[in-house]
Amino acid sequence: MRRGDIVLIKYPFTDLSSTKVRPAIVVSSDKFTNYGEDAIFVCISSQTRNVLPSDLILSPSDPEFRNSGLKKASLVRIGKIICLSKSLASRLLGEAGPNTMQRIRERLINILDLN
Repeated sequence: MRRGDIVLIKYPFTDLSSTKVRPAIVVSSDKFTNYGEDAIFVCISSQTRNVLPSDLILSPSDPEFRNSGLKKASLVRIGKIICLSKSLASRLLGEAGPNTMQRIRERLINILDLN
């Protein structure tokens, strides 16, 4: 597993009432991910309504979309960032391209106020 991978993973609801298997993007560095049993993820939703300023739309018209393994337009919910065990990932779907990862990075910097 490496940064930019899109995997299917058991992602918890924010109130911890349940989990749902959904796509997620690995946003942790390869060094962090390879060091231990965990990785840091942001979730992906196929529900593209109610877009937040921190969300990123993944559109089939984007040239990088074809390598994502996603079937339709989706939202990267960057505000739903979490550290989970890599063992919760059931399979690799694809990967986020370099432009997508740069846009995710910019949003993470903004929502975490790291600038």
